[in-house]
Amino acid sequence: MTHFSLRLLPLIAALGAGVALAATPTAPNILFNAEQIKSLGISVTNPKSTTVAAGSSLTAKVIAAPDAEWVVTAQTSGVVVRVPVAEGDAVTAGSVLAELRSAEAPQMVAELMQAESAAKLARSERDRDRQLHSEGIIAARRVQASEAAASQAESQLAAVRMRFKLMGMSAADASNGRVLARAPSSATVLERLVNPGQRVAEADPLLRLVDANRLMLELQVPISEASFTVGDTLALPDGRQAAVTQAGWGTSEMAQTVRVRAALPAGKSSLRPGQWLKVQRETVASAAWVVPATAISRQGNDTVVFVQGAQGFVATPVKVLASHSGNTTVSGALTAQSAVATTGTIAIKGAWLGHGGGE
Repeated sequence: MTHFSLRLLPLIAALGAGVALAATPTAPNILFNAEQIKSLGISVTNPKSTTVAAGSSLTAKVIAAPDAEWVVTAQTSGVVVRVPVAEGDAVTAGSVLAELRSAEAPQMVAELMQAESAAKLARSERDRDRQLHSEGIIAARRVQASEAAASQAESQLAAVRMRFKLMGMSAADASNGRVLARAPSSATVLERLVNPGQRVAEADPLLRLVDANRLMLELQVPISEASFTVGDTLALPDGRQAAVTQAGWGTSEMAQTVRVRAALPAGKSSLRPGQWLKVQRETVASAAWVVPATAISRQGNDTVVFVQGAQGFVATPVKVLASHSGNTTVSGALTAQSAVATTGTIAIKGAWLGHGGGE
């Protein structure tokens, strides 16, 4: 609470008792002469127009966008021979991320060769039977059987080849027991999960990759401050803005918080997944004004500022939108020329309420 010198209390009391217009909170004007304004240290300032309400600071964690993170897994069981990349390395599509030695890889090559041989033989028998049928030597039923066998062999060969493709393996490498894990697209190595000499099973995770151009912020916001909507913005320390894309309605039972996510501007930045930083909440405001926090006075559920006019100060109702760094963003019947009291407001409020003293 602000304290005044004792010598000013009689003046404030006289103002409260002697100004008839200030006897009730509904009085339109609170009268002070120039000497009283100077003695009470009352000063005024003009509010600044804004279209953005700046709120309090919040703590956010940098994360990858849901579709911008990958886990590279082992195509088959084996032993990790080398991992030629480290955390933070930028890799391109097809870059080798890890090399394994696997006893299962040569067996896969054998299956491929058998499938190719079977398909070749089935095609040959089908073509022969078609020729014999055209010459009237064999029945159509036999041709149908050979065509079905050829189709089945082709399907089995396609399945084996697709397995090689999905595993990112070549027959030449696999025949030597060599398995290479490659980057599916351009990305940044977020985490190495294995080391050379380590034995892994099929589908075991090897590395985590992230697209550093697509990052997000994640916040755990207390329920009391969770009135976020999609489209709200968060101001970053470097001046950029993140747009809120998700304002969850589910609540953390233990912490009583709501998860909010915001997309960072696309492109490279100095931010890294897992990093914590302070951000400032911003909301779009129509006809909003920024005034010093000292200009705000409250009486019950009402919030007012005192605007100086030709006939004295007027208690003008306002709605507080946000507060930050000693300033308050409000909406109300103000203009850029409004002279809003920023100091001495306790004396003005006392006269407004019809009594001397402080708040």
